[in-house]
Amino acid sequence: MGREVNEEIRRADHDDANASSRKAWATAVARMFGGTDAKRRYDDLGFLSIGTTDSWLDRDVSISVSGSSHLSLTIMLDGEFISTLDGGNPLPIKAGSAVLFSSEQTVSGTNTLRAGQRLRLIDIRYGKALLESAGGLALSRFARELLIDRSIPEQGAMFLSFPGTNEMLSVATQISDCNFEDGAARNLYLQGKALESLALVIAFLNRSAGEAHNLTSQDQQRLEQARALLDTRYGERWTIASLSRSIGVSERKLKEGFRATIGSSVHSYLTEIRLTAAAAMLREGRSVTDVALSVGFDNLSHFSKVFRQFHGVNPSAYRGSRGPRPPTA
Repeated sequence: MGREVNEEIRRADHDDANASSRKAWATAVARMFGGTDAKRRYDDLGFLSIGTTDSWLDRDVSISVSGSSHLSLTIMLDGEFISTLDGGNPLPIKAGSAVLFSSEQTVSGTNTLRAGQRLRLIDIRYGKALLESAGGLALSRFARELLIDRSIPEQGAMFLSFPGTNEMLSVATQISDCNFEDGAARNLYLQGKALESLALVIAFLNRSAGEAHNLTSQDQQRLEQARALLDTRYGERWTIASLSRSIGVSERKLKEGFRATIGSSVHSYLTEIRLTAAAAMLREGRSVTDVALSVGFDNLSHFSKVFRQFHGVNPSAYRGSRGPRPPTA
């Protein structure tokens, strides 16, 4: 039965956007987690989904999974298991811990659970549109010394765990114990709790990153001001010197603090903002030269080179197709 169920799980998770596949996932996991005594439920809330599991394990379990690109937050309330991405090192996941996973492509792995324990957890998957509306999530900003990191950068996969705060565990318990029946009340309640969970995680990791790099709360506010300036005034000729003067911190603190709290260098962040804006302008039909100047590039050749590296196609071709070219094999 193990091979059959594992294959069922692998198929179900590969197409998680499909309602029938989510049902197949829940059914397969319930069979492995003790049949009728297992409580597992998925709530599809549009821009996010929530899975809850509460089960007594009466046998050792090994589950092979394969998932497409997404961001997920798992909070363990009871139990423990070991999760290993294919090609990576094992990540121990224990009660009271939170786990973040994101991938840029389909990634496979195995979860190994031992018998004789209660497994209770929540698993929240956040949609891309939600993250973009919230200003994005710079996942590489985290203070590494607080984390168990089993990421595989060459696969575009981030996989790490950290101690959950009392607030995170409390919200996770409220999600697990939600007794609203199907309908608007349940959906609104779970949506709110899922967003609260992500807010608590981001706040905790931002705070931890600042503490690890000796950044005061005022320093972090000024670094956020720096990001806001780049977001809104990306067409200006920013340098480290001019940006540090604008926010009132030293050049060294700007460079080191920006990487710690935002997750990339000032130059990389500004380049990404400019190229994202450039693509939007090209889709509107504006000329390549006009777009290059508008986003802060004086050299058209350099703009074309950087745009191609980022978007995979020359700006003129992007403008002609009004969108990105599909990736080639």
